[in-house]
Amino acid sequence: MDAFGVLAFVGVGLTVIIVAWVTLAILLVALLAACASSFFRSVDDFDIDVREATMDLSPTDRRRFYEIYASLHPKNPAVAWFLAVGLGPIGANLYRQKWPAFFGALISLNGLGAWWLESIYSTPYLVIIENRATVAYALRLLDEEHSHASSQDSFANVLPLHATSKLVAS
Repeated sequence: MDAFGVLAFVGVGLTVIIVAWVTLAILLVALLAACASSFFRSVDDFDIDVREATMDLSPTDRRRFYEIYASLHPKNPAVAWFLAVGLGPIGANLYRQKWPAFFGALISLNGLGAWWLESIYSTPYLVIIENRATVAYALRLLDEEHSHASSQDSFANVLPLHATSKLVAS
């Protein structure tokens, strides 16, 4: 084979490799776009769920609910998703504070890359599920606050006035 044949062979080989990499990049971008679009739609659904869960609350109770909810440190699904895209399960589990999964991903180097795509798909949904549990827990804490306050009110009605003032002062 002469120099021209070798050069043509290398040129065709490089062209095939470049086309393959470009095609792979386009497929990955399409995959990420599809994942992102369904993910952001699910975030909107979660916001609607929270609004529906707090719709029956009075404005004061709704404000108290959001105070309790914020104190429970819910995670942002968008941040978790971007960490999953950038760092794979290591970043996502670190952000979600799932320590056994974080150390497992760290030791196995993200499953040698195999868990990367899985974490891109699953992480935002896992965060939304965890946040839904946080919403339920915040509503339960708000309900316990109300039942605790009403039990103190009924207890205060039974006590003499000087005992009630000591109870309120403490």
